[in-house]
Amino acid sequence: MSKAKRYNPDLKDKIVAKGALLYILPMPIAITIIFSFLSTNGASVIRNIISLSLFILAAKLTKKGIAQEKAYDASPIAKAPKYPLKFISAMILSFATYYTSTVSTNNSTLFSLVLALSALLGYYLYYGFDPRVDKLPNLPAGVDAKDVLDITNDALKRLEELEDIKTQLKNPQTKALLDKIIDESREIVHSVQSSPIDLSKARKFFKIYLDRSQKISSEYLKNYQLGNIDEKMEKNYNKLLESVVETIARQKEKLNDDDIMMLDVQIEALTKQIKHEGV
Repeated sequence: MSKAKRYNPDLKDKIVAKGALLYILPMPIAITIIFSFLSTNGASVIRNIISLSLFILAAKLTKKGIAQEKAYDASPIAKAPKYPLKFISAMILSFATYYTSTVSTNNSTLFSLVLALSALLGYYLYYGFDPRVDKLPNLPAGVDAKDVLDITNDALKRLEELEDIKTQLKNPQTKALLDKIIDESREIVHSVQSSPIDLSKARKFFKIYLDRSQKISSEYLKNYQLGNIDEKMEKNYNKLLESVVETIARQKEKLNDDDIMMLDVQIEALTKQIKHEGV
C-alpha cells in the first residue's frame, strides 16, 4: 500500500479558484447590460446578454475540464477525457471575445481577430488543453486496462456518493466515520490502480464493503431526511460504520480469499442487524 496517494480534500477548492478567473472577465459586460436597460436600448441589451452568456459558458466548461484533468492526473492509470472540455471552452472564449469586440463595441474585424487569438493563446498558456493520450502503464500479464478502469472508476463513484451523503448529515461522529471510510477506500483504489495484480479480489473487496456501505448509507439518509431516524437507529448506523472502518484497516493489507469471505460475513451480519433494528 506504499504507493497509495491520500485524497486531497482541498482539490475542489483549487478547481473552483482556478476556474473563477473566467467569471471575472465578463463583469464589465454585466455592468454594460445594466446601463443598456436603463437607457432602454433593447438591441444593446440582447447583444450584451449573448456576449455574457458565451463567457459564462466558457467558464463553466473550463471548471468541468479542470476537474476532468485533475482526476486524470491523480490516477496512475486513466483514459483520456472523452470530451476535450478545456479546448471547447477556449474556442468559445475566443469566439466570445471576437463577438463582443465586433458586435458590442464595433471594433474592426482585424482588431477583433487579434483579440480573439490573444484570448485563445492566453487561455492555453494559463489553463492548457485537455490530456489526449491514455495513461496505460505496463500492466501485469493477463490484466486488462479496461477492467482496472471499470473497477476503480466504479469504486470512486461510490466514494463520491458517500461524500455527498456525508455532507447532508449533521452528527459529527457519523461524519468522522464516513470520512475515515472514504479516505481509507481512496488509498485502496489508488493502490489497485498502481499495482492491479488480482482484479477479481479487488472487485469483490470493493463490492462487499464499499458498495454495501454506500447502499446502506443512502437508505439511512433517505430515512434521515424523512425524520424517521431516532437515537437507537443512529447508534446502530454508527456501529455499522465503525465495523466497516475496523474491517478496512484489517483487510486492506491482505486481500486473500479467506479475508474476503470473512469480510462478507461481517458486513452481511451487520446489515441484517441494522435492518432488524430499524435502519
